[in-house]
Amino acid sequence: MCRLTPRCAALVLAAVLAAPGAAPAQQTEQELIQHLDTLVPLLKDARRRASAAQITARRARDVHIPLDTLSIGPLTVLVVPGEGAAAQDVVGGVWERDYAPWLDASPNLAEDRIFFQWSADVVEYSSSEFTVRVVQGARWHTRGYMETGVRQVISQSLREDLQRTPFGGDWAVSAVRPPDDPALIYRQAVLASSHSARACLDGDPAACLTAFGLKPLDALLADQYTPEERLLLVRRNGSLFARAPVELRACVGGDLAECDRLLADMLGRYQSAQNRLWTVPFGADVRASLLWYALVRGGEGAWGRLLAHADETALAALEAASGLTANTLMREWRGWLLESRPVRHAGLGTQVLKGSAWILLLIALAARSTRWRFA
Repeated sequence: MCRLTPRCAALVLAAVLAAPGAAPAQQTEQELIQHLDTLVPLLKDARRRASAAQITARRARDVHIPLDTLSIGPLTVLVVPGEGAAAQDVVGGVWERDYAPWLDASPNLAEDRIFFQWSADVVEYSSSEFTVRVVQGARWHTRGYMETGVRQVISQSLREDLQRTPFGGDWAVSAVRPPDDPALIYRQAVLASSHSARACLDGDPAACLTAFGLKPLDALLADQYTPEERLLLVRRNGSLFARAPVELRACVGGDLAECDRLLADMLGRYQSAQNRLWTVPFGADVRASLLWYALVRGGEGAWGRLLAHADETALAALEAASGLTANTLMREWRGWLLESRPVRHAGLGTQVLKGSAWILLLIALAARSTRWRFA
């Protein structure tokens, strides 16, 4: 038996027409297509009714699932009865450690709901009344897994706060939460193909502002990239220059002057900073780490100060949130980044010792259980 698809319907209809007693061979292909066309509305109607049934079932679950409501700071957490202690422990721990020191008030966080479930019997839950951020895990998931989910949903609500600020558009960041892997942020910063990024890591605060794209829009691209780096920039974003294939081939072939003309033309057509983010040396994750550092450094009320300066530049908002000047903020962030630098060959000595111990143990066991014993 096949599923109800146009191909399946065609096969069934062809079999019916070919069966004994069916219409004679004068049935044409056109007639077969016409018969098939009559089945398409039936298929669409079946899909529509199935979708409506799923929506009805989901709404029924919304109504019949008994839930308890917890208040953790500004968070409203919905839990299945019996899981309140786990939610208070995990969600409350994330809130107190990562957000409470600087997050005073959030319009979207106050409106949203977090549905938390960490149990063997995971159920689906949604609501048509308010936005629900779901954090779910089976009981075998680790606490770290659940905490990561909590940070992700809080970040989603906070990013909604930033939609009409530079951090949601002109200077977009990937998240508002502690970096999951600071060493990865370090690697991304080091691998940025930009002399301004390298100068920033060497200790030049002005170069950091350039690498972060925090200088005025009319700052020259040459401040961020050398001619060879601008060639790489065009190569990595070749699809943006599809309207100028001849010039693109010349640039990729090594004509640096043509690369500059392509970039100037592109940036001239895209006037808004949001459309220029692809030229910023430090990517969204690195920018997010600077935002996070500024908020943590600013302490109590930092989020409110950030939103209060939402109609200004990203740099002005970062200064207000952190309570630091631009140069001081760049220096301190660089210090944090260097502390996150991964250690070369981390753990190698320990691994060698463990491996050697296992080898010696196996040799000893082999010598005791075979004729190759030690004298």
